[in-house]
Amino acid sequence: MTSNATVAPNATVTESPPSRDRNRRLTGTTLILIVLAVGAIVNLVPFGWMLSTSLKNNAQAFSYPPTWIPEPFVWSNYVDAFQRVNGRVFFNTAFFSVSIVVLQGLFATMGGFAFARINFPYRNVIFLIYLGTMMIPPQVTLIPTYIVVVEFGWVNTYQGMILPIVAQAAFGTFLFRQFFMRLPDEMYEAARLDGANYWQQFWKFTIPLARPVLTAYSIITFLTAWKMYLWPLIVVRSPELKVLPMAIAELSGNASQDRGVMMAAVALSILPILILYIAAQRWFVEGIAMSGQKG
Repeated sequence: MTSNATVAPNATVTESPPSRDRNRRLTGTTLILIVLAVGAIVNLVPFGWMLSTSLKNNAQAFSYPPTWIPEPFVWSNYVDAFQRVNGRVFFNTAFFSVSIVVLQGLFATMGGFAFARINFPYRNVIFLIYLGTMMIPPQVTLIPTYIVVVEFGWVNTYQGMILPIVAQAAFGTFLFRQFFMRLPDEMYEAARLDGANYWQQFWKFTIPLARPVLTAYSIITFLTAWKMYLWPLIVVRSPELKVLPMAIAELSGNASQDRGVMMAAVALSILPILILYIAAQRWFVEGIAMSGQKG
């Protein structure tokens, strides 16, 4: 048995609303992916050029039109770069960065806990004033900070390099305060009923719960300290305390003769923070997401 129904010649098939929504979502997703791909390429091109130049001799580094693939690969640039920068500079930079991460992380978590969980007079007013220090350009406080360092006799010392930077923990305090405020009040009330003081509340279960946020903040702080140039340049006098940005700046003065070596030194300086970020990427993203959630 066959159906007698026929379709009119001029009839048009209309697209259902769910199908239109699906197509719009697909188009939006495609556009977002294209924009992200273009942004990734724009950011990766300088990085690729750095790696390419680090393996070139001077003739290839200054050739025009430029070439991306070195011929031959000059691996000795990395050996020369490490010899010029030397292990002492890497040690100074690592010690400087790790010290700032540990000390600033300690002060930021303690400050965030105090502003979030300890009731004291004018707590919110003090927090807003402290947060307002983030609006002060660092150039404004540079000379007063240096005068304090001179008065303490800390010029050309590790403490002179590290301690003034440790005091700049307003962003970290804000970050941890936002996270600590979203923790349940019942947890702290139960701890107080069990006889836990503020230090025990902070150390025994607040810090373990804050590990993702602490990891994210540590990565940000380490990256900032690793590439810091201006303050060590002002405080350091002897080559024994020189850090990586200072050593690379000295190499850049001879960039016309040793561009490949300079790019190799830059690549070596990027390697530790790249490995750190890749290893802790999951905790970094999770920590940023958790700190931004509203309690």
